[in-house]
Amino acid sequence: MAADTLNENRMRERELRYFGRVLAGQCHELVNALNIAHELCGLHEDTLPRALEGQVGAVEKLGSLARRMQIQIARCHAILRVLSRFAHSLDEPEGTYDAREIVERAVFLAARQARLRQTELQVVLPQGGVPLVDYNPFRLQQAIHEGIELLLEGVAQGRRITASLTPDPLGAEVKLESGDPLLCNEAAVGRLAELTALVQAAGGEVRETPEDGGRLVFLIPYGRRDATSPDSDTVGRGGATGGC
Repeated sequence: MAADTLNENRMRERELRYFGRVLAGQCHELVNALNIAHELCGLHEDTLPRALEGQVGAVEKLGSLARRMQIQIARCHAILRVLSRFAHSLDEPEGTYDAREIVERAVFLAARQARLRQTELQVVLPQGGVPLVDYNPFRLQQAIHEGIELLLEGVAQGRRITASLTPDPLGAEVKLESGDPLLCNEAAVGRLAELTALVQAAGGEVRETPEDGGRLVFLIPYGRRDATSPDSDTVGRGGATGGC
C-alpha cells in the first residue's frame, strides 16, 4: 500500500473516532437536558392542583417552571442544529467556506469538556465579514476542537480559553489561547504532532504551537495549497512536532 494511501486511511480512522466521540458527548448533553425537562414537568404537574385551588404563589411558580422547560427545549434544539451541520460537514468536499461558522461550531462542541474542567470557553469573532477561505470543513473543525482539548489538559480550573478568528493578508487566522502552558509530557507532544498533520490535511498550516505558553495559531489560506509542493509540510514557529 502506498504511503499516501496509508496516511489517508489513518486520517479517516481518526475522523471516525472523533465523529463517534463528539456524537456520544452531545447525546449526553441531550439526555441531561431531557432529564431536567422531565423533572420540571413533574414539578409542574405537582404545582397545578395548588394553582387551581388558588394557593398563593402557585401560579407564579407554574410560570417559572414553564420558562425553565422552554430553556431546556431550546438547548435541545441548539444541540440538534449543531449536530446536523456537524454530520453534513463530513460529506462536504474541500472548497471555499466561511471560517466563522466552523469556529463557532468547534467551540460549541468543545463546551462540554470545558464545563467538566470548570474552564470558561470564550469565542471572539470579527465584527465584519470574514473572507472566504479554502479548506476541508470537517477536518478544520476537528483541528480546532482537538486544539481546545489539548489546551484544556494543561489549564487550571477557573481559567479561560479563548478561540478567536482574525482576517490575515494570507487568509484567516484561528487563535486558541490559554493562560497556562501545554502539559510537558510525551503524550502531549505526540498529540501536538498529530494536530499539526490534521491542520495541514484540512488545508491550513500551524503558525505557532504552545511551547512557551498556551497558544495555538492556525492559518487557513485564501488559495488552496499544493500538498505535493516541497514546503507543504513546513509549519511556522513551533515546528511540526512541538516540544516542551
